[in-house]
Amino acid sequence: MNMDIHHALKTRGIAPVDAETLMAFVVQKDRAYVLAHPERVLGTSEEKHWMQCMERRRAGEPVSYITGQREFFGRSFLVDPRVHIPRPSTENLVTMALDFLKSPKDDTRALETGIIGVAKVLRDCSHVQTVVDVGTGSGCIAITMALERPDLHVIAIDISDDALVVARENAMRLGAARIEFLEGDLLSPMKNYEKQFLIVSNPPYIPSNALLSKEVQDFEPSISLWGGADGDGFLQSISESARSMSHCCGYILECLTQQQPLVPKVSVP
Repeated sequence: MNMDIHHALKTRGIAPVDAETLMAFVVQKDRAYVLAHPERVLGTSEEKHWMQCMERRRAGEPVSYITGQREFFGRSFLVDPRVHIPRPSTENLVTMALDFLKSPKDDTRALETGIIGVAKVLRDCSHVQTVVDVGTGSGCIAITMALERPDLHVIAIDISDDALVVARENAMRLGAARIEFLEGDLLSPMKNYEKQFLIVSNPPYIPSNALLSKEVQDFEPSISLWGGADGDGFLQSISESARSMSHCCGYILECLTQQQPLVPKVSVP
């Protein structure tokens, strides 16, 4: 006889919230349904799928990669090992960017424990109509900005063609088809851009000696995590490039509390 939801959720070695999320994925319902129907008996194919999900989770694979999705700003984004899994800190970064567009000013804001957003005005931002997401990954920043502010022209850049495939698919699914996707290293695709733009980015900022959880270090793409010895290599590159580009009016960057992207280590002539 197949197991019911109640007994399945007693599986050892899995955090309750992870088990509930995976069960909801298996039965194609939400967590509220799972918690309200403990007596629901799993079908044979569902039970097999459940056991496969449990095996993957015990091996350390992130829940979002198992389900293939992650909620961000109230929308469901497709994610897989080609892209970094969006975090709540980056949702708060988007909120910070939306606030900045209404009232541009230098700002430092706590996004999550140990993580901040840094906003810097470089030139007059009062008429900016283009937002550039550097290192777009799943496209969560670019797509959310485009949907929350349909009046904006949004450009999404990533060095990974695989990541751009995921981002484009998310844009199509979520109705943000106007986004311009460009492949390139950091701000290199913007060198000849002649309209005013604002950078909003969650670049790699983890120091090379940092100890990460198994599910992050072993499963998420390293290119989206590591930022050099101090973790601020990409932050400094973006801030320096932004200052040197006459059409860049400012930037909003996510980083660790101890990192200071406001002041480039190498001065721009």
